[in-house]
Amino acid sequence: ERLVQTDLAEQFGVSRIAVRDALHKLIRRGLAVKIPRKGIMVRPVSCKIIRDIIAVRRVLEVLAAREACSKMTDEDLERLDNIIQEQEILAGKAEPTEIASQARNLRLIKKDWEFHMSLYDGCDNETLKDIIVDLWSRMRQAQGLAQVNVEWGERWVKHSVAFHRRILDALRRRDANSVEQLITESLNNVEERLIQALKEVPWVDGSSGKGDQVLLKSV
Repeated sequence: ERLVQTDLAEQFGVSRIAVRDALHKLIRRGLAVKIPRKGIMVRPVSCKIIRDIIAVRRVLEVLAAREACSKMTDEDLERLDNIIQEQEILAGKAEPTEIASQARNLRLIKKDWEFHMSLYDGCDNETLKDIIVDLWSRMRQAQGLAQVNVEWGERWVKHSVAFHRRILDALRRRDANSVEQLITESLNNVEERLIQALKEVPWVDGSSGKGDQVLLKSV
């Protein structure tokens, strides 16, 4: 979908300069792309892109988590515990409609983000954290699309909360090897589940025929 500066300024009631700055941020985060003769567009999501991002995340997040494991304070660990408790409350809340369930699951995605960013804050490497944040931004775009499938969202919620508990337990033991193993295992699980969900999303534009090049519109 094209992101037209004048249309967005009118839609949100802001200046064109504000929209221009926002679009530049989206481009830097990899969520939008500038195409010659077409302008700025939402970057398509593809299964290959997801695999590529997760391959890089496996390396970077393991590095960040290992470093954070030895540096996190009791206060840091308590903050992670509080986030998990908030996740558990949200996950246990029954919603009356599919739309309400999707909205709940999107809130849980934000809590997942909050947990991992709080974990990686314990890593004393700002460059590493900046790269991880950019990768997560692109992953959240795909997760938002996959949440259209409520059943996938429910499975993802259970996976996320369970792994967060196990990661926190390993952090409390200062067991860097277990933290590394859990981060890797979690990412492998996310890759498998997310790609399968994306293939089932209604907004499929086309495929290369290889089964992993499905392009989707953002919404």
